Amino acid sequence: MPRATLTIPPAPEHVRTARLVAVAAARRAGLDEEAVDDVRLAVGETAARAVVRSDGSSADVELVLRDEGDRFVIEVRDGSDPSVPDPDEGVALALVRALVPEVDVDGSHVTLTWPVAARPS
Repeated sequence: MPRATLTIPPAPEHVRTARLVAVAAARRAGLDEEAVDDVRLAVGETAARAVVRSDGSSADVELVLRDEGDRFVIEVRDGSDPSVPDPDEGVALALVRALVPEVDVDGSHVTLTWPVAARPS
């Protein structure tokens, strides 16, 4: 199971880096281009949410990307207090839920999961 971890400072200018890395990993995992576009947008929204939630914190935002063969998983963790409500009242997560087949939100930890089509032998 290939796995990569990206740690970025909680600053808006680093969200682009998170998107670029996620897109490259999604392509490597075998997602089709439509799903890769969804990864780009979902990771952008999720990483931006993490940056906003981490405002004032020195804790980095961490993305863990995993190719599990039959699914591609991205975990986004921020350094905020998990009980802090979303500053945008959940708008970013609503968009993410429309793009990603499986989304799990636990305060400052968001897990995004896409199925990967069977790969030829």
